[in-house]
Amino acid sequence: MDQPECGGFGDVPVAKRRRCVEPAGAAAGIPEDIVEQILLRLPVKSILRFRSVSKSWRAMVADRRFVRLQLHHSTTATRRRPPSMLLLSDWRIPQERMGTICFFRYPGHGVVADLAYEMTWSSTVAAADENDAADWDAADDGDDTADWDTDDDGDADDNLDDAVDGDADDDWDINNGAIGLGRPVHCNGLVLLSSMENSSMMLVCNPATKEIAELPACTSDYFGVQAVGFYAEQSTGKTKVVHCFIRHCDETYTDYSVGCEVLSLGSPAWRPVADPPYLVMNRASPCILGGIYWIASLPSPPTGSCTTPGILRFDVCSEEFTSFPSPPFMERQKIRDVYGTLTELAGKLCYVHAPADDKVELWTASAAANDEGGGGPRWSLHCTVVLPHSFDTIFPFTYDYQGGIFFNVDCAMIYRYNIERGVVERVVDMLEEMTYFISSRYKLYRRDGEWRHHTIQYSESLLSVQAN
Repeated sequence: MDQPECGGFGDVPVAKRRRCVEPAGAAAGIPEDIVEQILLRLPVKSILRFRSVSKSWRAMVADRRFVRLQLHHSTTATRRRPPSMLLLSDWRIPQERMGTICFFRYPGHGVVADLAYEMTWSSTVAAADENDAADWDAADDGDDTADWDTDDDGDADDNLDDAVDGDADDDWDINNGAIGLGRPVHCNGLVLLSSMENSSMMLVCNPATKEIAELPACTSDYFGVQAVGFYAEQSTGKTKVVHCFIRHCDETYTDYSVGCEVLSLGSPAWRPVADPPYLVMNRASPCILGGIYWIASLPSPPTGSCTTPGILRFDVCSEEFTSFPSPPFMERQKIRDVYGTLTELAGKLCYVHAPADDKVELWTASAAANDEGGGGPRWSLHCTVVLPHSFDTIFPFTYDYQGGIFFNVDCAMIYRYNIERGVVERVVDMLEEMTYFISSRYKLYRRDGEWRHHTIQYSESLLSVQAN
């Protein structure tokens, strides 16, 4: 899926330079602009390793301009290639690996997923030194199996268990898919993870560079959940998190107070902004064309009973909320009957509406302030997908270059909807069929317990989880 609002850099021209890099073995005499073009086409893992070739290569990779070029190349390349996606696996046994999330690469076909990064934490997660990010090989996809098996007994899972501090991890769980909480949010190669049990805790991670940081504590929510958006400022490229929270709310949704705050990565504290005018209902929200969108309960008190659903738009430039037109079917709903999801689909705002147990409708809007010809954005039915069975949750997460939409169903199955043929294709059962490799020689052994798998569209980047 394209994410134009998260790019923040536009088309970055490549400077015409012919200065040669300093001699470094076989690399001696290669013009710098040629080196740059070669490096830009490599995976992030390889780019980080090639920093050791010479001082000039290291300086090139560290340069902010190169980071922007790499991001631009990575995001545009996904439009012409098979989908790039990550599976986030979490084991739901308190005694086993609690507080561990594994990021697996999956090409969108077959039954094999390779480990990209394993993330564990204690009460506070220290951000990695960005200069040493390439040395974090414990969760690599190479043959560094010693990092996975410190007991040398051949059981690669032992080290996964030993690396976790179980007493400090009870606050974390990204997998309550049944009610849509804790869904990871991706922007420019960074992944935002939010806690379900402790509404003041969040993590941001770059699976490609293996950087991880715990964000400063945000304001706690009355219901203990988090409504977050993740975006890159268009003019500067700085990555920011916006957080809506409920100060208090009664059972009828008529007496409430809602607040909002923004954090720039690397900043020591959240900054308050204007309060939302209505009660925010959904959690992880997309950023599209300069706006973040939330399902809300209308109207605000004391004008009447809060029973009607609507949509709010948070402008990332002005940092103010405005009302946004709703899909036509929402006008006939009550707020307690709303189970929809907002996401992004091919550069448009998408409302995922499930009118039946086995059916989902995708409604899209331009998400622009004014369409050509006036009148503002309008919603239209993009497609209707009927699955071969009923489901509890369904979430479209990427749009491939061949015109197919991938769905995560119940945090367990991946389906693909072929728009041209109008048929649903079963891709893989992530619980029963998928083989998860932690290296080229070891696969992840599954024990009894509950697994859930989140899926996200993903583009690798060199962006730091610190200020960028």
